[in-house]
Amino acid sequence: MNEILLSILVTVLGAVVTVWLGGFVVGKVASPYADQLGVDSGLKEGGRLIGYCERLLIYVFVLANAPSAIGFLVTAKSLFRFGEVTGAEKRRHTEYIIIGTLVSFAYAVTLSYLVRWVLRIFA
Repeated sequence: MNEILLSILVTVLGAVVTVWLGGFVVGKVASPYADQLGVDSGLKEGGRLIGYCERLLIYVFVLANAPSAIGFLVTAKSLFRFGEVTGAEKRRHTEYIIIGTLVSFAYAVTLSYLVRWVLRIFA
């Protein structure tokens, strides 16, 4: 029974650290570039919510041993963003999105595999 509780605790704590703390990390890395952007017409806190969702999905995919599904997430995000970031005048915005996305994905994948390793070793 203790192993089950430990597994649940590690899984929930890993999700919180991956999703919530990941938002803080991505924000710190991307914030120096935010000042270079013009007026943003997006939803207030929309990017933050998208980041939370993508890190949670990555976490679930890795723990479910389905990391190839991350490729579909990258593709879907790219397709949705493609129409809004074309054109030379949007280059800064495009680079800002790419920086945030790459940092978010790298953080989520790294933490997710770390949690998998901890679960395999200790739980």
